[in-house]
Amino acid sequence: MGIIQRQTIQSTVFTYAGTALGFVTTTLLIPRVMNLDQVGLINLLPSWMILLAYVANLGINGAANRYFTYFRDYDRQHNGFLLVSIGVSLIGFLLAMGLLIAFKPIILETNQERSVLFADNYYLLIPLTFSLLFFNLFDTYAKLLYDTVTGTLLQQVVQRVLTLAVVGAYALGWLTFSQFLPVWLLTWLLPAGLMADKIGVDQQFHLSPGFVRITPDMRRQLASYSSLTLLTGLSSQVIVQIDKIMVNQSLGLAAVAIYATCANFGIVIAIPATALYKVSGVIIADSWKNNDLANISQIYRKSCLNQLLIGSLVFVGIAANLPNLFRILPPAYESGYFVILWLGAGKLIDMATGVNGQILNTSRYYAYDTLFFAILVVSTIAFTYYGVKLAGLNGAAVAAALATAIFNAGRTWFVWYKFGLQPFGWQNAAILVVAGLTWGLAAAVPYPATSPIGLAADIAVRSVGITALFVGLVYTLKLSPDANQVLLSLARRFNRFF
Repeated sequence: MGIIQRQTIQSTVFTYAGTALGFVTTTLLIPRVMNLDQVGLINLLPSWMILLAYVANLGINGAANRYFTYFRDYDRQHNGFLLVSIGVSLIGFLLAMGLLIAFKPIILETNQERSVLFADNYYLLIPLTFSLLFFNLFDTYAKLLYDTVTGTLLQQVVQRVLTLAVVGAYALGWLTFSQFLPVWLLTWLLPAGLMADKIGVDQQFHLSPGFVRITPDMRRQLASYSSLTLLTGLSSQVIVQIDKIMVNQSLGLAAVAIYATCANFGIVIAIPATALYKVSGVIIADSWKNNDLANISQIYRKSCLNQLLIGSLVFVGIAANLPNLFRILPPAYESGYFVILWLGAGKLIDMATGVNGQILNTSRYYAYDTLFFAILVVSTIAFTYYGVKLAGLNGAAVAAALATAIFNAGRTWFVWYKFGLQPFGWQNAAILVVAGLTWGLAAAVPYPATSPIGLAADIAVRSVGITALFVGLVYTLKLSPDANQVLLSLARRFNRFF
């Protein structure tokens, strides 16, 4: 097994394990042991942290991915690239913190009465931003030196195990909330320190200024590309984080708690798409290089069909089990019922349009993808602002789904207009019909008021029934050749044991 395949498998395992652990902690445990304002705070702070860290990095990580190959030289300490990256990030950090301090009155004055905890802990954003900024920097540097596993392990597993431990200590009464926050802060700082330590153990933590060598031309290229990646990277994060920030500005921390907790269900729906995006981009880029439009078309069609299939199954599984899930959560979270459905629908729309983004940003028209992201950012902010004003949390969720639909409609149209690629067929519509039928039948079965064990049993039985009906109909109607092939392969393996 080659190093790329081995590290890919390891990273995938860590990612899925971390996602499952994070979901249990943030969605099922934290809402049961903290009040709404506290839950809102520990969801709002990371949203601000992520945006500030992207600003502070000044795009140097994106430039590193493209230009580090020109610096790579083990004998010359990679021509001082780590020192340059740290220097740029420190300058960016000071700029970002200057903005944080300068805009504090504007950020806090709009609804300070409903976000007292955020106002009291505003400056926690300084160490939080510092930790994520330098974790991302060291992780990028390690990946460029062919270590893609350590950062994934630290971020996806170690940080979430530490968070679970700290939340557990709070739940047991060992910590007050004021004591919880600095310990929770350590769960972000520690991975950054461990990432730096791993680079040092590998003898790649080089900070000697005498080895720095950057030509004027390379300096211009780094500055230009860093600016571009700063804009695109920040845009991609704004559309993910801005809704929680705007919900807080309009409705307060309690509303953020409900919205963010419900948003975690949408993240679960989108998990299957992550691996496909990582793999498909390389294959599509190679196909463009070979002018193999037929292969791109095949990948496009299959991605739309199979992602819609998987996403629909997960969406129906969550939607049909919501009455049970809300019996597990505190009663205040019931107002997020339609938030889950709308955010889930947005994720499903994104999955249903497949790899349109990978096709676009690996083609000669890649610059247009920046335009589409700019439109998405503007529409997300505008729709969320008016959505929250008109319909509160449900309005924010509808805004997210609508912005996603417009964004993907534009991308899909552009790919069809420029390349003649149209990925949809009757099977796509049939999958939606099957999903609707399955959801309707599953929801028609009564939800018994019972004990926690009974709830777990009902969720398990209902989920098995949903899977059996959905998969059975998809297989019988032959809606996806790939799905049928996988099912037949699994059946053959199963029969070998009997």
